[in-house]
Amino acid sequence: MTTIGSKVTRKEFRVPRPDKTVTLTLMIWDILGREGYTSLHARTFAGVHGAILVSDLTRKETLRSLERYWIPLLFKVVDKVPLIFVGNKSDNVDEYEFQPEQLADIAARRSLGMEDLLPSGLATHYATSAKTGENVEKAFESLGHLVLAGRTPKEPVKELYESMIALGTRWSADSPTLIGALDEIIVDFCGKMDDERVAMSMVTQELIRAGVDVRQPSAEGLVKAVEYLAEAESAFKNPHEVIKNRERRMEWVLRAKDAD
Repeated sequence: MTTIGSKVTRKEFRVPRPDKTVTLTLMIWDILGREGYTSLHARTFAGVHGAILVSDLTRKETLRSLERYWIPLLFKVVDKVPLIFVGNKSDNVDEYEFQPEQLADIAARRSLGMEDLLPSGLATHYATSAKTGENVEKAFESLGHLVLAGRTPKEPVKELYESMIALGTRWSADSPTLIGALDEIIVDFCGKMDDERVAMSMVTQELIRAGVDVRQPSAEGLVKAVEYLAEAESAFKNPHEVIKNRERRMEWVLRAKDAD
């Protein structure tokens, strides 16, 4: 299922350490896995202690996007954190567009020195299957060990935040895009509420209601979404503020539509 915005879940498990066994609780932010929502992604990354970076073995572009988009943005926001690399859909061997070994090469560059901190049988990269459960628990267990170790990669590659702007999907008044407009709408709505989880839930509900495909949003869908979000805000904001928010967000959509 496509994630809209971000979904927060809790996972608790026991991690054996040299001196004792630790009960570790992870708050997992499953985020929208589509490039271009840089403001939304940056807000979600803030404060994280580690990351599981998931690619799709049946889609090679998801491997390329790890180093082109996800890792540069993550390291810009949180500096250095432990990383676990996952190639999902390992059960679809006949549909592979890249091999797990290619993911292992990225892990070797980005998690330098971290493998030595893991017990025998665990690694910093896995071929997994959400369908069969293959290696899913190991991925989380490995991340738990690295987080508890309190160590970070020796030489993670850090790129400037402007590298994402070069992708051409970040909102710009000079070259607006529909994805950029939706990115701004989501961040704008959530930024005006005290409880970000509640705000994200409301955004998700209204985007689904408007029929917005976050992977390829249409102008028509975004217009509906802006109207629905204004309806939602009218329940707790004064009419003047609701109108101003609606007009600002609608302008982003219309500029992106004209430039499309």
